[in-house]
Amino acid sequence: MANDDQEWRLSLMRRLGERDRREVTPFKEIILQSLSFKKFFKNIYGEIIEYIKYFADNRLLDNVTQLKADNLKISVENEQLRAAFATGGKGNGKDSNAAQIAIAALEKKLLAQQEELTDLHKRKGENSQMIVDLNLKVEKQQLIIKEKESCLAEQKTANNILKAEVQMLKSSLEELKKLNNTLLDEHTALQLAFSALEDKLRGVQEENRCLLERLMRYKSKDADKLNEENESFLRKRSDKLKRDLEDAVREPNSTLPRLTRNSSSHSHHALGDSDSNDNDNDRYSSDTGGIDHCIEAGCGAELDMFSSPNSRLCDVLGHSTTKADNPSTIFMKFDAHENESHAVRWSPIERVLATGGADRKVKLWDVGKASPEPRAVLSGSSAGINSVDFDSTGSYIIGTSNDYGARVWTVGDNRLRVSGKSEK
Repeated sequence: MANDDQEWRLSLMRRLGERDRREVTPFKEIILQSLSFKKFFKNIYGEIIEYIKYFADNRLLDNVTQLKADNLKISVENEQLRAAFATGGKGNGKDSNAAQIAIAALEKKLLAQQEELTDLHKRKGENSQMIVDLNLKVEKQQLIIKEKESCLAEQKTANNILKAEVQMLKSSLEELKKLNNTLLDEHTALQLAFSALEDKLRGVQEENRCLLERLMRYKSKDADKLNEENESFLRKRSDKLKRDLEDAVREPNSTLPRLTRNSSSHSHHALGDSDSNDNDNDRYSSDTGGIDHCIEAGCGAELDMFSSPNSRLCDVLGHSTTKADNPSTIFMKFDAHENESHAVRWSPIERVLATGGADRKVKLWDVGKASPEPRAVLSGSSAGINSVDFDSTGSYIIGTSNDYGARVWTVGDNRLRVSGKSEK
């Protein structure tokens, strides 16, 4: 029993571990991937910020400042040249030509600086757009990270719930162990009680057997005593008959015919009584069915001067001899079966009649009222019923059929309980 408990505990823990691994393993990759994504995007975000700071704070600002300084310088030179040109226009033409050439060069240089400034502004716009795109990507990655974090939080919650379930299962396992121990103790107690009841039952059965043996001995003694009384009575009658015959022989011839007739009638009665007594003795020495038949014959016969043994037999078995007349009228008549009726039997405990016929059915009839009422139809036989009988309690009824089969029904629910068939 201890090994079974240990195996059951190990099996339960193994199944719980497999369930945890099966439910946690698919999310390990997601957790690791979310952590790696988070680290990667943090690095990218930092690099982007550094890149933006580098271009915004150093290069672009330096270029813009330099261009502004150059532009201011060129503007100052332009103003100086214009002033010089204005004042020099009144002088010689050679200086004016040189000034115009210098102005053209300065304008060309100013145009180049403006174009370079335009390119720088264009590059600034492109970098700004790149920064906006990178910010959008960073926001998307942050949303993904938030989703992963929420999923991770849900998995942690589910893991906590599973841990609580495991704890609850462990507590229930402990309770089941306690309950199992309690049941084992109860089972042991019931086994002890059952053993005691079996011993008591065997004692009661042994006592019952002893009582039955004593009863059979008492009945055999009563039967022997009754047989002795019958034999003594027969011997007395035989001796009396012999004495009567001897007296008739000694008397004159005129009285001989009367004595002969009397003796013949006495002989006839004696022989009849002897046969009946022999039959009674044979019936009494047989089984219980023979005793019941003797009771019915003795109690139903007409009493006369030679019926004292039968009366004593009925008194021994607890019955009184009464004079019974043959029935002359029909008390009740009804059609029990569609075809012939082969068997009929009274219930030993109630006014219920069981009949069996060629229609392969056993029917129960309630005859306690003015007209018989069908109580139940017991089916299940494959041939005609030829005999039926109740048990001593009236709870079961058996029926035999022409197919060498016997079947037992219960009277309470009218169900077939036992069915058997022997070989021909």
